[in-house]
Amino acid sequence: MAALTPDVEVGFRATGPVKTATPYLTRLFSGGWPRTEGWPAKNVHTDEEFARATGLSGRNASGAMMQGYLAELMVDMFGEDWLSGGSFSLKFVHQVGMDDSVTAEATVTDLSNSGQGIAVELDVSCKNQHGQVVTVGTATGTIAAS
Repeated sequence: MAALTPDVEVGFRATGPVKTATPYLTRLFSGGWPRTEGWPAKNVHTDEEFARATGLSGRNASGAMMQGYLAELMVDMFGEDWLSGGSFSLKFVHQVGMDDSVTAEATVTDLSNSGQGIAVELDVSCKNQHGQVVTVGTATGTIAAS
């Protein structure tokens, strides 16, 4: 994904790389820090028995992982300045199971001039390998004035 340019139009759609929520990566992400005795922390992301005891069908990926996939896409689109000037609001609407593949997506919904450049509003989501939306929300960013 290349950075957005000032000639971007409403309806432009960007897609991030496919990510896989592997058991190993999920345990690393959700196991807690630092790695001391008792690591990883037992929770629905790291421990199969714990997840089943809460009524889930098994371990699932953390919503914060989906947030990270979308943040990566925003940085690809707007550059590192997005980390200090962009925003998003997200809802985690479906579980992501172990070994599910997830793709972050963004669609430009509005453009306006701002003092710093072009303000961009987007609809964002993460979808699993079945096309099911697992995370949904909105995001903002700015294309810097040239």
